[in-house]
Formats: sequence, structure tokens, C-alpha cells
Amino acid sequence: MNNPYPPPGPEEYGTGGYSPDPSAMGGQPGYGTPPGYGAPTPPPGYGAPVPHPGYGQYGYGQPGPSNSDEKTFSVLTHVLGLLTGFVGPLILFLIQKDTASPYLRHHLTEALNFQLTLLIAYVVSWFLTFIVIGALTWIAALVCGIIFAILAAVAANRGEWYRYPISIRMVK
Repeated sequence: MNNPYPPPGPEEYGTGGYSPDPSAMGGQPGYGTPPGYGAPTPPPGYGAPVPHPGYGQYGYGQPGPSNSDEKTFSVLTHVLGLLTGFVGPLILFLIQKDTASPYLRHHLTEALNFQLTLLIAYVVSWFLTFIVIGALTWIAALVCGIIFAILAAVAANRGEWYRYPISIRMVK
């Protein structure tokens, strides 16, 4: 059988039958090196450009407690949550809600909201004890309540604004 496509010769191997024009190997005429990148050079006689001013000083965060009484009340709110459940933070919230600074009001509402969330978790756990898993959920809620209340009391003692990670925001 005769092959209609003969194999390429040695001069055509690797070019696919195309032989480039030898005059085109030097590049295209009329094109030089590409222009440089970056800022353009200023015209002669004008000097260096004036730098732009910076952004200035950054703003401040929220202010901390103004006196030690606010720190004491905010720590007491979280500790009372450990000892009395929602009753202690509720009493302090009702006493201090109108006269409290924003820092103290934040800690009062955070402690009260967290203790109310724990109360809901305890009630749900009580209902779940009838299907045996309730004891585990009650223990988990108790451990989380102790750990997060201690973390909040320490943060309040340092003058920080603490938010409980697991809390339903019921009281504003």
C-alpha cells in the first residue's frame, strides 16, 4: 500500500512543513524596548514631587471604666451570676440600669443575658433527662456557665468589654 503522506525530510523535521523567513528573526521593525514601569519622570526643572500626607493617628477604642467602683460592680455582676444564677445580675441590673455608665451597663446586660440563657439551657436539660441525654446537657451547660463567668469576671477586672460567646441577647 502506498502512503499518500510521505515522511518529512531532515530540513522539515519539527517545523511542520513551515520554514520561517530568516529576515523575520530580528524582531519587528519600528518597535524598540517597551516603556519602563512606575512613576513617570518629572519634566526637567520641576524637582521631586511632594509626598502625600499620611493618614494620621488612629482612633481610640471604647473607654474603660472611669473609676474602681464600676470595675467592682462589673466583676460582682459576673460573680453573682455564678453564685445566684440570674437573680443576682437581675437585682444589680434593676438597681444600676438608669445611673450606670456605658461600661457598667454593658457588663450588667451581658451577665443578665448569659444567666437567662443558662436558665433556658437548664430547663431544656431537665426535659431531656426523660430521654437520658439531659444529664449530659445539664453538665455541659454548668461547665460552660462556670468557665465563661470566670472569664467575664477576669475581663471586667482588667477593664475590658467582654461579650459572652454563647448568649441570647434578650435584655438591651
